[in-house]
Amino acid sequence: MPDLTGNFETGRLPKIAPGTVTITIARIPKKGYRTEFEQWCTEMQQAVQEAPGCLGATTLHPDRNNNTYQMVFRFADVLSLRQWERSEIRQDLRDRGDSLIDSERVTATAGTEEFFNALGEVDRHRTKTGRFVADIAWIYPVALVSSVALAPHLAKMAILPRVLISTALIGATSKYTTGPVRKWWRRRRMLPQNSEVR
Repeated sequence: MPDLTGNFETGRLPKIAPGTVTITIARIPKKGYRTEFEQWCTEMQQAVQEAPGCLGATTLHPDRNNNTYQMVFRFADVLSLRQWERSEIRQDLRDRGDSLIDSERVTATAGTEEFFNALGEVDRHRTKTGRFVADIAWIYPVALVSSVALAPHLAKMAILPRVLISTALIGATSKYTTGPVRKWWRRRRMLPQNSEVR
């Protein structure tokens, strides 16, 4: 089972996902384990409902032509969801559920915006040294290419305009090219909406 609140410090979560948080999990039980899975769903639903900050939970059973169960639960805020996510009872239920579930899809919504899209806008937690190294890793290729490509043209200019042009080029490239690529890369590393996790 996936994490529900991402790999972020707890103190940052209210800024990432303000307001209520709704989780929808579509699960398909393994063949021959439907009865055990339904019992497990009942226990999971009861545990979620008893968790602090839970505003409600329900399980939708499939029709005859489908074998996907939908569990929907809502928390007052993302901190309550994080508390539930890290609770001992959820960990125990997760361990038991792993042997009963064939696949699952998770969708999380914070307020009216997609939760994991919001998470994709935020840098993962790194140390100062890690952030510095990551920034250098993205900026260095741009600086190298611009130096090689523009060096012959800028060599004839005075130092101040030369530095100004180089700085403007690197800044614009970082904002409009490497910035969007970094955001896309961060989202790729996160659990996307409606993705298979088994």
